[in-house]
Amino acid sequence: MSASPVLVLDIDGVVSLAQPGSAHPWHATLRADMGLDYEELVRDFFRGDFLEVLRGRLDLYVALQDYLEPRGLADRLEEFVAYWFDKDCVIDRGVLAQADAWRQRTDGRCFAGANQEHHRVAYLRDKAGLGAHFDEIIYSAALGVCKPERVFFTNAQARMGVAVAQSILFVDDKAENVDAARAAGWRAMLYRGPDSLEKALAGWG
Repeated sequence: MSASPVLVLDIDGVVSLAQPGSAHPWHATLRADMGLDYEELVRDFFRGDFLEVLRGRLDLYVALQDYLEPRGLADRLEEFVAYWFDKDCVIDRGVLAQADAWRQRTDGRCFAGANQEHHRVAYLRDKAGLGAHFDEIIYSAALGVCKPERVFFTNAQARMGVAVAQSILFVDDKAENVDAARAAGWRAMLYRGPDSLEKALAGWG
């Protein structure tokens, strides 16, 4: 197992910038484009069956079929997934460049550590090109558990082959995830933009 420096970046809110609450959320024109109400989608899907999807217990397409069919939109399932994944893929290439430069300077390893499901991870890794910037994307559906649960971090550490928890620097935009990472023995910082990451990486590794 490795004790060399390891950088772990969250995806949504750190690498990908189209989240709810951002200047340009992915769902901004959802009603006009797809005829779906975002608040209803959050209430009845993202806070419902999608939580099982994130833990790898239910396939995204099965869960969405169950949501869309009663609304007469089952025939638009693949269209909706393509729309969502495309709109929710505003990648901060500057952050990736910082991570790449850190990895080159330190010879450390860089991972993504995120609450994600299988299909979107494949999209982000292959189509959005994140696979070229990370040794691996470590994600909840593969681990069977979500941040901020402690087991996410212990399982992720084992997956990365890291023996010394303090050799990991974890970057996330949610305080509860940062606190949980620290409780698991990792170093962790609350992401507040590229400048905060640049400052942290300057003294890491």
